[in-house]
Amino acid sequence: MRLPRLPLRLGLLLLLALPLLLALLQVYQGLRGHPESYAGLPRASALRPWPWAAHWFHVIDPPGFVLGYSERWRNPLWVAYRLDERRDGAWGARPDHFQVDRRTLARVAHTDYSGSGYNRGHLAPNYAMARFVGRDAQLASFRMSNIVPQRSALNQKLWQRLEEIETDVYAAQPGPLWVVTGPVFGASPQRLASGVAVPQAFFRIWLREGRDGQPEALSFLVPMRVTGYEPLDRYLVTVDAVEAASGLDFFHQLPDDAESALEAALAPGDWHFERYARRAPRY
Repeated sequence: MRLPRLPLRLGLLLLLALPLLLALLQVYQGLRGHPESYAGLPRASALRPWPWAAHWFHVIDPPGFVLGYSERWRNPLWVAYRLDERRDGAWGARPDHFQVDRRTLARVAHTDYSGSGYNRGHLAPNYAMARFVGRDAQLASFRMSNIVPQRSALNQKLWQRLEEIETDVYAAQPGPLWVVTGPVFGASPQRLASGVAVPQAFFRIWLREGRDGQPEALSFLVPMRVTGYEPLDRYLVTVDAVEAASGLDFFHQLPDDAESALEAALAPGDWHFERYARRAPRY
């Protein structure tokens, strides 16, 4: 049976409507609330000329965290999670293999990184998911939808240092800690042989509510090329700077004045981050 052809005008109309439909989907996704993401899911910061190409993502919701996946870059654009009550004893052995996430079209596989010179870098960390959420979240963190290319000095040293401080210091304090993290891409990023785009930097934002109930954030922008031993406070930036670099909009469900104050602040003193900025890598 031969399927009928679409009339040329109808085909052109659908093609022209696609950007609007994808932009509306971005707005809908950004307005959604989620317990793992503070004040709304991240969204594209502005309607750019080709938003569906550079900043379009679809939301995937594994146990313990939520992420926005980019089929164009074959990477997550962001991952968000909340660390609250520690659950010691609720995890298992670290998996030795990463799984394809069949909810993606890219279907990136464990072997797509093999021989590339890049580590498979977690965004939702194995350690945090295991200790604070449980075995299902730990296993979900080994799906390739949660993985980005990272050089070993970053992944095994500097990034690991941030993750350790996150879980052992700030998440151990009273009240929940919200985290949103992801890659930053240049205009024409290098790609692995499998088509996976290589980021030029990574961001990480920690957020908690202060004693007055108002949110306060600590945010980082870290380049791909590091030795791993740099003082971590070298990479402190404002949330505004992360938004400008990533093209994403965070915490947009806050009132405008509260959002502006939160995102313009650089390293509020209540975090006392200088105490931990020179902590040595574990490995």
